Amino acid sequence: MTIYQKLLNIRKSVEYIQKTEKGNQGAMYVDPAVLVKKIRDKMDEHGVLLIPSLTESSIESIADPIKNNQNATSFLFKSGMQFTWIDAETGDKEVVSWFCTGKHLQDPAMAEGTALTYTERYFLLKFFQIPTSKDDPEYFESKTGEKITEEQLIQLREIVESKGYPLKGKTNVDVVLMAYATKRANVPTINDLPQSKFEMAKQAMSEIGEYKSK
Repeated sequence: MTIYQKLLNIRKSVEYIQKTEKGNQGAMYVDPAVLVKKIRDKMDEHGVLLIPSLTESSIESIADPIKNNQNATSFLFKSGMQFTWIDAETGDKEVVSWFCTGKHLQDPAMAEGTALTYTERYFLLKFFQIPTSKDDPEYFESKTGEKITEEQLIQLREIVESKGYPLKGKTNVDVVLMAYATKRANVPTINDLPQSKFEMAKQAMSEIGEYKSK
């Protein structure tokens, strides 16, 4: 494979990451360790290296007033960057230009560290175009994934009917399917069931007991 094919395979392997961490301002973000682990495992599998480098770095003291000190200053770090993807097998390279910046109240080294940490996370997310959200993975899939077809829905209904469940009544076919959707598949209705869960739903419907009228 070329380096581009390997990078594409890495992108395909990470379809979504949930935001689980909360910042100082209350905004949710992706756990950096989780992101890097997911990406690095696939990089190792495909023999791909990522080398970051800084260009034209600068650090300066800037006015940064806070509530208790209107004369406060902070250190501001800025630098151009290059992220270089390298195929360890062939030596092929792909260079991506980037930029990083970070601020810290007291320590210039912390300003640089903040910039590098923040930039690594967002470079990987944006380069591989990884969707992120506060939704749990199952719910995200239910919102964005391809839904089951009408023919597949008919198959599920027929399986439930074969167990003796009526088309009308308190515990009918639709009630059984709705209960499965909301309680086990974590989707609003059976029509929202993702394609990826269709076979699992078929198995579940096949395992339900025979209908007994009350």
